[in-house]
Amino acid sequence: MKAVNRPSYDTKRTNLWDVIPLSGPYSYYLEPTRMCNLKCFYCIHATRGIAGGLLEQQGIPLKHMDMDLYDKIVNDILEFPEQPKRITFSGLGEPTMNPRLGEMARKLRSAGYTERIDVITNALLLTPELSDELVNSGISRIMISVQGLTSEKYKEIAGVAVDIEKYVENIRYLYEHKKDTQVYIKIIDANLKDDNEREEFFRMFGNICDTISVEHLIVLEKQTKDTLDDVVDKSLNFSGEEVEYRDVCAKLFYFTQINIEGNTYPCGIPGMPPKFSLGNVKEDSLVNIWNGKAHNRLMLSTLRDGYKAFCGDCEIVTCMNVPEENLDPHAEELLKRLENLNV
Repeated sequence: MKAVNRPSYDTKRTNLWDVIPLSGPYSYYLEPTRMCNLKCFYCIHATRGIAGGLLEQQGIPLKHMDMDLYDKIVNDILEFPEQPKRITFSGLGEPTMNPRLGEMARKLRSAGYTERIDVITNALLLTPELSDELVNSGISRIMISVQGLTSEKYKEIAGVAVDIEKYVENIRYLYEHKKDTQVYIKIIDANLKDDNEREEFFRMFGNICDTISVEHLIVLEKQTKDTLDDVVDKSLNFSGEEVEYRDVCAKLFYFTQINIEGNTYPCGIPGMPPKFSLGNVKEDSLVNIWNGKAHNRLMLSTLRDGYKAFCGDCEIVTCMNVPEENLDPHAEELLKRLENLNV
């Protein structure tokens, strides 16, 4: 195996408490589409097409992001004093279902964005042509989520049959023609039956990527919480490490998600309802939203009362326990630092 076996997150991090408040987000998730080609059991898309299912109940539109909206988002991002360190195309849908994904990456580069652009994809739509398009568009890293090791397993987990040999060969083409683009491949542990399948995963994919990992299944989407509560081992985080429970959610101090409708959220949970939005890009600038009263109130409230005061029983705070993001011991100090915010 050539690939390095390690989690996807950056291990070289600044102590977050030393730099708060930030002049702008370090990281963005941009949702290029709500459409998906899979129906994975752990995702709300599993109910797609089912009358009265969760997807229908939530009234979630299945469409691509409007390019006029996207252009405004790009302009708004580059109005901040510093560029974000990472922009990721991800959301409730499969990014490669948007035929303009490569164009979206190019627009970022043409506008002057020089930092990392990532894509999280299931890679089922990869062809040599699409791989060339993505690599040449300026994307820094393609993060591939594998759902199974056989066609039968894909049918069981994701609701579709997959030609595994063709799937692997398309990823191999990407890796062999990737130029400066990094390829990361992962699978969740719940999709592997035993240690033998784990070894098979590394055998199948370890020579056609730069980094590889088995990630732990967590409850990510609030809508699927009841479905997965009895399935997920909540003692482990996203990287399979022992959970450290924290009161202060660090994400909202450095992160913004923008969905296809222009709503902005302080975390990466896909499909969040509009009531949690801190503002809409169609109506205001990202700079104003980041520095606005809703975001400032949320930061102060979280430092005073913990994340549950706003986010209820959300479990995303435990999904990745990076030491540099542990704000609990610094909450009182940060409150004093931020007490003059416009709220």
